[in-house]
Amino acid sequence: MSHAPRKERAFSWGAMLLLCLIIVVSTADRQIIALIKPVLDQTFGWSVRDYARISFWTQVASACSLLISGWLVDRLGSRRVLGAALAGWSLMTVLHAVVTSVRAFVLVRATLGALEGAGMPSLMKLIATRVPRAERARVIGLVNAVPNGAAVVTPVLAGLLLPWIGWKALVVALGVVGLLLAGFWWRDQTGPWGAVPSGVQDEQSQPVSVESTGKVLGTTGGFMQAGVRRFVAVFALCKVLSDATWWVLLYWLPDILHTHLGLSLRGVGVASGGVYLGAGLGAFAGGLLPNLFQTILRSREHARRLVMGGAALCVVPMLFVYDSHTVFVSMGVFALALMAHQVFATNLFALMTEWAPGFLVGRIMGIGAFCGNLGGAGLLWLTGRVPIPFVLGLCSLSYLVAWGLLWIWASPDWLERVLGAPGQGGGTQTGLSRQEWNAARAPVDGMVPAVVHGH
Repeated sequence: MSHAPRKERAFSWGAMLLLCLIIVVSTADRQIIALIKPVLDQTFGWSVRDYARISFWTQVASACSLLISGWLVDRLGSRRVLGAALAGWSLMTVLHAVVTSVRAFVLVRATLGALEGAGMPSLMKLIATRVPRAERARVIGLVNAVPNGAAVVTPVLAGLLLPWIGWKALVVALGVVGLLLAGFWWRDQTGPWGAVPSGVQDEQSQPVSVESTGKVLGTTGGFMQAGVRRFVAVFALCKVLSDATWWVLLYWLPDILHTHLGLSLRGVGVASGGVYLGAGLGAFAGGLLPNLFQTILRSREHARRLVMGGAALCVVPMLFVYDSHTVFVSMGVFALALMAHQVFATNLFALMTEWAPGFLVGRIMGIGAFCGNLGGAGLLWLTGRVPIPFVLGLCSLSYLVAWGLLWIWASPDWLERVLGAPGQGGGTQTGLSRQEWNAARAPVDGMVPAVVHGH
């Protein structure tokens, strides 16, 4: 009895596992310096200004790499850039165990930040160009979930392992894992990341997409249109004001838990994991809440603004976090702040993708990521010169300022009048049908949620 050959899967679980492990390593490499900071302070005698200097230059390097990463990906290929970046930043993680001076740590961390900044955009492009459309939703869903899961698990594991094996063995082990993943990445020449699957190129070059993109380009004038420039400026300012909180807590939360609340290294790991669990819940709630309120307000944009305003208010209690010496109260305040950040950030990106001309979404995302990283660098520089409670106070109010800017410079009525309503046929400025607009945006729609969590 003959059996028909089983149809091979277009995209394997093994490929997705490799992709997820790379994202886990990237998240852990960013977090590890904050988790071992109490030990490094004792070992090397770091001052607050020393650590602020290290975190500041790491963030600046990451921001600057975003300016050239797109060119590198187009020039060398997304697969090559990601493989080289993964090997490079993993090697920098290993070198943490070798360097001893603040200047050397600045060099190692800045190089790590620059390589991660170049690697993650190439990963996003790989998903958009190498994964068949039928499999893309599953891959994007995993990419969305993995960073939040890694941010929860990494502090817990680090807190458990650090007293047992020491900080040097911990960073070396993390770097070696990254180098092994880089080896698997380069070895897989014929898998889904090594060659474009059949049908993907055809999918990316549909005539309607090219025609629609050109139509948008011809009618809006791109960045030359005053309304688009104003929209991009508001989006960039909101990224500066909101992303800074994420980066400050990423680098300083473990130290606050250790110095202010007196937690042990193991306690810091567990508490940090609990706080970042709030961020994961916020990422989920950020996409759900506007849909719920839309049924009441009859307007998706007004529902989004209501949700973002509520999120901005939820960050305000961080202004008073140093008044509490109770672990669970402080954890609750920080968890609520990170949850609110994810709600705000998710809806800010959703607002941009729904109202910006489709062919500009990628560039606007790049501008926003660059500005968000610079905003974080600015506050990290400030942590070395003013008390941490003052910096947290700025963070607690920054979301309300960003929300106010959105209402003043990009109100729902202004968006409707100047940029049009893409969901209702492209609006007055684009003149596109709904099908044409969706086709023009198709290559970038799946990219947005993943970038939200990478900030």
